[in-house]
Amino acid sequence: MTFIDYSIIILYFVMMFMTSFVMKIFFKTKPWIATPPTEARNDSNELEDYFLAGRRLTLPMFVATLVSTWYGNLLGVSELAYKEGFVQWLTQGIFWYAVYIFFALFLAKKIRESNLFTIPEQLDKFYDSKTAILGAVINLVMLNPASYVLSMGIIFELVFGLPAWQGLLIGTLVPFIYTLRGGFKAAVIIDMIQFIFMFLGIALILPFAIHKYGFENLINSVPPSHLTLTGTLSWQVILAWFLIATWALIDTSFFQRTYAAQDFKTAQRGILISTGFWFVFDFMITTIGIFAFAVMPDLDPKTSLPVFASAVLPPIAKGIFFTGVIATVMSTLDSLTFSSAMCISKDLYQKIFKVTDAKKIINFNKLAIVIVVFLSLIVALCFESLIKIMYYKGSIGISGLLIPLVSGFFLKKKLSANTAFLSMLLGSGSCVIWIVLQKLAVVDANIEPLFIGLGFSLGIVFISKFLKGKNEN
Repeated sequence: MTFIDYSIIILYFVMMFMTSFVMKIFFKTKPWIATPPTEARNDSNELEDYFLAGRRLTLPMFVATLVSTWYGNLLGVSELAYKEGFVQWLTQGIFWYAVYIFFALFLAKKIRESNLFTIPEQLDKFYDSKTAILGAVINLVMLNPASYVLSMGIIFELVFGLPAWQGLLIGTLVPFIYTLRGGFKAAVIIDMIQFIFMFLGIALILPFAIHKYGFENLINSVPPSHLTLTGTLSWQVILAWFLIATWALIDTSFFQRTYAAQDFKTAQRGILISTGFWFVFDFMITTIGIFAFAVMPDLDPKTSLPVFASAVLPPIAKGIFFTGVIATVMSTLDSLTFSSAMCISKDLYQKIFKVTDAKKIINFNKLAIVIVVFLSLIVALCFESLIKIMYYKGSIGISGLLIPLVSGFFLKKKLSANTAFLSMLLGSGSCVIWIVLQKLAVVDANIEPLFIGLGFSLGIVFISKFLKGKNEN
């Protein structure tokens, strides 16, 4: 790293601070944002403005914020690409593209026209308040930004030579400040800048790597297992990743941006266009991971991307790359921090204490942001693998939320409130218990926790249907 590389990174952080201060001016500029409504302001308008950017996101802004927010686990994905090769594109790409398209075609309209704020509110509409509160608790597990905090710590440790805990603190400081200051608007507007850096930083690596090592040499050095569809993963793990791809059907980033779009067509088109951008980005990450393993097989997988990039990139390009990595991680860190706080303030504080005053809810949300950052720092210090954090969060969340939420949208005869509640409780609860028992070596480590959780969740639904049928007879 040279002086100019550090200058590029510092300039990026300065830009983030400046953007948060001119945010209100930028937000009123067309064509990025739809024309604000003309009706008189009230508490509902104020909450929509703070939590959903006034439901005025147009297509360019929608795509930029969704693409950058959804790809924050960059180091975790590159970790898997380095270790396993092409199977990363299957488990972290192709499976997910199918879910994105399903969401766009069959869910976007239903979600946008519901005119709600959060996933727990959707559960409240389908079932009852206790199911919504449980949904909020499970949602908080999925939203915890610990893996992105850990990523920021790793990046700052590599770039600036800081101890990991200092990197964690500094790496979360900037998104904490502008998220606390500007709410969802700040995250969305800054995501647009981060979208540009994200693609530019990663796109630089491949041409320089090919120039340094030669394309033929790189290909000939790749082990055969890295070019197979399954790598060294078992079919059970691959199936579990396929089920984890349904994360998008219950993900707050998708729901929140769909609620915030100016209409359902914007959300639908935005998700389909975003899928194209993810396809390109996944191709670059997978190829980089395979090439990195081919020439540097002894790297720490979770730092393989930045270490390989440092080896092949010249000055200036290196600074742009690390800025791109920071932007990619930060775009998700800020959004998940805000969404987690929103879950605490809107779905727990407002619902449990029956708060109706918009200013009280918004002020409590700012306190919740502080709480979320503190908790995520603690979780980040307890884990070493980025991909494991994602895997466990996805397993716990999907086990509880998938069946009741998807049933609410698509079943004519919805589940009863009690069935939905028990399905969520036993689904996520059994998954957590199984993870703990595996860690204690009490149960079979080869049976994935997600299978146990979904089994209990579906089992409750089938038992309920059976008992209901008997009672009717």
